[in-house]
Order: sequence, then structure tokens, then C-alpha cells
Amino acid sequence: MVDKNMQEKRMKNYFIEAGYSILIKQGTEQLTVRNIAQKAGYSYATIYNYFNNFDELMWAIGVKVLDILADTLNEHYEQIKTKLDNRKVLKSVYKKYIDYFLENENLYHFIFFKNINVEDIEQGNKTQPPVLYKLQQKIMEKCFKKGVIKKADIVIAGDLLTNSINGLLSLYFSGKENISKKELYLKAEKYIDYIIS
Repeated sequence: MVDKNMQEKRMKNYFIEAGYSILIKQGTEQLTVRNIAQKAGYSYATIYNYFNNFDELMWAIGVKVLDILADTLNEHYEQIKTKLDNRKVLKSVYKKYIDYFLENENLYHFIFFKNINVEDIEQGNKTQPPVLYKLQQKIMEKCFKKGVIKKADIVIAGDLLTNSINGLLSLYFSGKENISKKELYLKAEKYIDYIIS
């Protein structure tokens, strides 16, 4: 039984890794069942032995993207948490968040614009890691303890920051507002200063 579960997990991972590789190098448009299966070295029908549908596979690839982002941000936080004050830690972590998506535009488009029918995904597969949320709340809690924000504002301030930063990234990638990278970072810092005042 354990071997069968391990085999299933290993097979799922082949397809997730193949999809992730295609996504990074070629973008969302090339993320098809046939391309993923071919990259993994299996027939496309084999995917459906391990995933109920294409959306479930897309969800699993999205979780991988967010896991890597979470690891990147947590590693950065651990390196700077004792070297900077809380406001600067928050700015540095959000800068790293922006860096991640600027370096991986395909991942941003996938996470924020790929249409995945979540109704077709089994409930047990919907658990999604709160990428920035836990880390952000940890920093916000420290800001509260230092008297920078009120306890009641921890959650809403965090939500406003993340939504603001994602809005800036959307404007940047859309090209509609002609925001340069420098302006993107400056605006993000201003948002943090305003919200965490």
C-alpha cells in the first residue's frame, strides 16, 4: 500500500515538474496535456491515471510555484530578520516578492490570470499554502509589538499591502501605465510607508 502511494506521488510529481518546466521556459500557452506528457516521457492519457482532470494538474503546478515562492521569501526573511527594523524587513520581503515575479513573468501570469475551474478539483487537493500571508503576519505582529501598528490593523494592513503590490505588478506587466522597474519599487515602498505609518 505504501509503495503504491509512493509510486502515485512520484508519477504525479513527474507531470508537475514537467508542467513547471514548460511554464518557466515557454509560458502558459504551451502548458497543454500533450506537451506536459511528452516532457514527462509518457502518453497524455497516462496523466488521467493520476489527475482527475486538467484543472487538477494545473492546480498542482500552481501549488509548486507558490511553494517555491514561499521558500524564497522565508529564506530571505531568515537572513535579514535580525539585521533590519521591522519596516525595512517588510520592504525587503516585498521587494523579494516583486523580484521573484519580475524574474519569472510566466509564473505571475499563470498564478494571477490562468483560469482554473476549482469546482472540478477534489477538496483534499485544494489546500494552498498561504505564500506571503504567514510571513507577512509574523512581521506585522512584530510591528504591533514595537507600537508601529495597532493589533486590530494587522490583518487588514497585510491584505492592503499584498493587494497593492499585486496591483502594481499587474499594471507593470500590462504595460498600460508605463511603470518602470524603478517606479514599481518606489511605489511599493511608498505603499508600505503609508499603510505602516
